[in-house]
Amino acid sequence: MHLRTAPLFLVAALCGSACDSGPAPSPKTEPTKTPATAPATAPAPAPTPAPAPAAKAGPGHIDGELIKTAQTVQGLTKVKLEAEADGNLRYIAIYHNDPAAIPEPVRKQLDAQFPGGKVLGYETEEIADQGRVFEVEVETQDKQLCEYSAKADGSLIYTECHIDARALPEPVRAAVEKAHPGVAIKEAEKKTFTGAGEQYEVELDVGGREHEYYFKPDGTVIRHEIVLPAVLEVPVP
Repeated sequence: MHLRTAPLFLVAALCGSACDSGPAPSPKTEPTKTPATAPATAPAPAPTPAPAPAAKAGPGHIDGELIKTAQTVQGLTKVKLEAEADGNLRYIAIYHNDPAAIPEPVRKQLDAQFPGGKVLGYETEEIADQGRVFEVEVETQDKQLCEYSAKADGSLIYTECHIDARALPEPVRAAVEKAHPGVAIKEAEKKTFTGAGEQYEVELDVGGREHEYYFKPDGTVIRHEIVLPAVLEVPVP
């Protein structure tokens, strides 16, 4: 399972008793008075620019580099889009088997996170609040299915592993049962964020629809999604 006003300072020069008084001023002569001139006419205000036309509503936007990746990457297996309720895309992933499309610092995280693990696949992703990230799917030495997510420089974002549904925290299992009484959990995963705690992901089949839930350990729902089949068509490069 796999969105200033600059501070204004007024500086005034002050002169106190420490200032040099200098010689006494010579008597002033009265200047010749000239007729007062009419005040200058204030310039006409600049016209207010017309507001820019509102952006046209559309089905969303996919980064062109991701389109290029989908067109050219080796071993493409799936493209996944996640949308918000208002239609904006929050997440796009290209699933593939092409190590050349994954930055070397990301690939090198394998030995640090899952020593001796076997790579099963890769994902190139764009996330609304994180930008471009990469995932590596792994089978560990003890045959556990896991993955890790990292930025292009290798900075680890999280690790995630499949777990038995019975290993879910009790508040999470209770929340699932309350939402869908009697429905068996199809898949469960535990995600551990670098320096930011844990969350749990659960998949269910409900009424012919695949549901995905994201939970905090206390059973609070972070996000609830329904998975829909789709077809994505892109132009030939």
